[in-house]
Amino acid sequence: MGIVKLKRAVDALPIDERLELAEYIRQSSRVDDPSWQAEIGRRLDACLAGKGHGEEELLALHDRLLAAGW
Repeated sequence: MGIVKLKRAVDALPIDERLELAEYIRQSSRVDDPSWQAEIGRRLDACLAGKGHGEEELLALHDRLLAAGW
């Protein structure tokens, strides 16, 4: 399938499926990116060392996401 056909197929999708597709493309493009993998490793190491997000920060984020409809 060519790019033009792909674009037409995507244009016909409902918005929720377009968003899902966009997230899939974003994730799959990062899998082989060494800088992305290094950043994820750094963040994981920080969380495991107790330098993650605090309870209040996470609850505030949760509230903002709920207010936004997520």
